[in-house]
Amino acid sequence: MVYLTSNDKEVGVPLGGIGAGKIEISNKGRMINLTIANNWSFPLKEMLGFHIFILPNDSEPFFLQSDLIFLDLNKFAVPLEYEGKYPFARIKGVKNSVKAELEVFSALIPENLHDSSLPAVGISVKVSGSISGLIAISMSNITGISKIGRYNEGLKNGVRMKNAKANDFDPYNGEIVLVAERPKVIIKQYNFHVNRGLEKTLNLHRLIENEKPWKDLISGKIPESEDGESTGSYYLPAGMVISEYNENEEVKFVFSWFFNKPWVYYPYKHYYSNFFSSAKEVAEYFIENFDRLREETRKWQEELIDPSLPDWLKDAIINSAYILSSSTWLDEKGRFGIMEGTQVGTMLSTIGGVCYETGSLPVVLMFPMLEKSTLQQLIANMREDGYIPHDLGTYSFDTPSDGTTAPPKWKDTNTTFVLMVYRYYLRTKDKEFLKNVYPYVKKAMEWIISKDKDGDGIPESDGSTDQGFDCVPIEGACSYIATVYIAALEAIIKIAEIVGDDVSYYLSLLSKAKSSLMKLFDGEKFIPWTGKPNHHNAVFSAQIFGQWWAYLLDLDDVADKSALLSALSEIYRVNGHASKYCTPNMAKEGESLDDLDSQLTSSWPRLVFSLSALGYSLGKREWLEIAKKEWDNLVDKGLMWNQPSLVHSHDGNPDNPFLDHYIGSAAPWGFTYKYALKRLVKI
Repeated sequence: MVYLTSNDKEVGVPLGGIGAGKIEISNKGRMINLTIANNWSFPLKEMLGFHIFILPNDSEPFFLQSDLIFLDLNKFAVPLEYEGKYPFARIKGVKNSVKAELEVFSALIPENLHDSSLPAVGISVKVSGSISGLIAISMSNITGISKIGRYNEGLKNGVRMKNAKANDFDPYNGEIVLVAERPKVIIKQYNFHVNRGLEKTLNLHRLIENEKPWKDLISGKIPESEDGESTGSYYLPAGMVISEYNENEEVKFVFSWFFNKPWVYYPYKHYYSNFFSSAKEVAEYFIENFDRLREETRKWQEELIDPSLPDWLKDAIINSAYILSSSTWLDEKGRFGIMEGTQVGTMLSTIGGVCYETGSLPVVLMFPMLEKSTLQQLIANMREDGYIPHDLGTYSFDTPSDGTTAPPKWKDTNTTFVLMVYRYYLRTKDKEFLKNVYPYVKKAMEWIISKDKDGDGIPESDGSTDQGFDCVPIEGACSYIATVYIAALEAIIKIAEIVGDDVSYYLSLLSKAKSSLMKLFDGEKFIPWTGKPNHHNAVFSAQIFGQWWAYLLDLDDVADKSALLSALSEIYRVNGHASKYCTPNMAKEGESLDDLDSQLTSSWPRLVFSLSALGYSLGKREWLEIAKKEWDNLVDKGLMWNQPSLVHSHDGNPDNPFLDHYIGSAAPWGFTYKYALKRLVKI
């Protein structure tokens, strides 16, 4: 993903450990959208005072940024080229013949949860076209909700920033640290704000930054360092770490954070606090292991992505894993969850409706212990009647919900749970776990079996938005619900065989369900549902989603192969060509469906990528066109690192407000899942 400064959208790769919060380094060279202080739902829009300054001994200085807020120094900004390849962000900037290359990354190492949950990013800068000079990195103190009490401390290799007045209920009560591998000069503290009467009178303190430290550097002086706590709004402590460079030599820095105070929205401590007690300790560990962390992170990008896929799709797969930094919680007990959306829809680990089950594809591959944590939490919160909750809670692991529209309870949560259990087993071969959870799997399956009220072998929807399409009051037998149900029956048969239980009951249910599903096939496709509302006999993209599960888990086909192929062809032909931007969930050739809810007439990117992976697995390469159209629209809209739940088919834009950083964003991993699985599973 390459973006130029000239692009009108500001975008950035989310960087940060699993469950640790994140920062973004944008294509403008700014640090934006920080959620490092437990503030996933209220991101800090910008790290004020963040700069990377190149001061060659043999050429003109420049900031590795395209937008500055100085009065006199804006001329030192340069155009940038930006490349994002999660969890790496790279920036190149040139002034005269001097080129600076910045790389910022967070550690993401399969099966190494300790290193993959670090609250830190590594920063490296390399300069060419100049024999020697200085590299200065600065940032401001953001600790404490209030500016009052902020102060900086000098470290032997950098700066630590704290707030003396922050209380125990303040989520920003913590510390941040900036260190260098070999610092030459450390400016412990200076005031980010301009302290001149003109700016105060005009109230432009947010727009104009203190230039003095930078002018001192340009003139060959060492900027003065200050002491003391902030006591007013016009004193914002910032710090600067300066290192020398030689041409083509990599200069390394680390930015780390430690915010571990439980508060009302997330009353937990972080997993990283089991191993570290401060941002200083994290920074020291990261700088000592810098090269190893980077190299082991790069490996999965090469080893887990199917090399036969086109380059754009490899790029999409790698970058779609961004939710591991932007949207995850991992508490001190090891409880893991992915937020459905970080600012809208903050439910943890929503299942059903193509949510966690697609978003967690890289999780179950790279961090199966986290998948196990989610399954255990779902089991712990199973209702007495066997219902598996829709999510683990809003802002919480402890307030599980039956669903956004419940009651009634949803018809796609229990089946999704069963399939996830079997998926975890195939990844880990953990037979002991399977034996332990089997009673819960049986109970979950009995609950959904009981929802077949008319005895036709398929559970019915109640017409009360009781499934993932929670804006549509679907009534009767639904092909989406039916195919996922059949896949779950096939999975529980496999599970029962492994643990040594009798499978005859489930086999009889499976036969009946498949027979009834085929009655929904009209010769070209499976009809969406049998009751209200009017679906105009349109083509429903989700009609064979259960077959995606069957493909992923090597289960039998959920219906006759010829019917599945026909349905897939209809989805490709009708839905795949209904919009130049995306592939809507429901479409009818030559007709407008304006009276249907936008949840149907718009696209779910996660569903499109899943169906595309299914089609591609069946040798239908034309499905790459569908996936590429969806991806290209996300890229065009600047949404590749902040995918929405829904994209409107008439203009390719997301809903407003939309469910940001959507939980199912990692769905493109369906294209490489089985390739990666073969390389990870120990036979």
